[in-house]
Amino acid sequence: MRTISIKGTGKAKRSPDLVIFNISTSVQSEEYSLSINRSNELVGKLKNDFESLGFERSDVKTVYYNTRPVYESVEVGVIEKRYKRVLIGHEVSHNLKIEFDLDKDRINDVLDCLKKYEKDVEFNIRFSVSDTDGMKRDVIVDATRNAKFNAEVLAEASQVRLGELVKIEYNWVDFSFISHSDIDMCMEYSMDSNVEFSPEDIEITDNVSFVWEII
Repeated sequence: MRTISIKGTGKAKRSPDLVIFNISTSVQSEEYSLSINRSNELVGKLKNDFESLGFERSDVKTVYYNTRPVYESVEVGVIEKRYKRVLIGHEVSHNLKIEFDLDKDRINDVLDCLKKYEKDVEFNIRFSVSDTDGMKRDVIVDATRNAKFNAEVLAEASQVRLGELVKIEYNWVDFSFISHSDIDMCMEYSMDSNVEFSPEDIEITDNVSFVWEII
């Protein structure tokens, strides 16, 4: 049996409809328990403020949590000076994520909320899509159409006809559904006017291989 092997390339593009705030908090105190308590207090206040904006407390997700001792080098000795590590405190890092439908007014509400935490938090803003399964379907359908079109062109140019579809090969991949628009903001900004965002479209590509009989 004679066959023809074709790889189809598909693309799918959509405008973002989700906004994701990644919020990093970090506190440091001499005592471990004090650092834990201060971190819990800070995160609790953030969740309360988000609740006042209409979010549920469960909407604020923990994506990273870490505690670590903090040391500094201290010079000791008079004649033979040397340095030794001295424990000066404990740091607690608690990073959060909150995502919601893309809405300019709500984005600015969240920015207003975060402004009062300018000494305690850092954040960035990213954009995504909610219907990731739909994008996956679109890219595979497009790859299939592309492969069929190329196979028919090659068969016609070779003066043969396509027969039965013999084989399909596809390796599932993990797509990134994050827009290339990456917005990092410090707290030293003015909120006298609203912030306007026009995030870049999200585009994914994928390949599917087909084998047809030729007759």
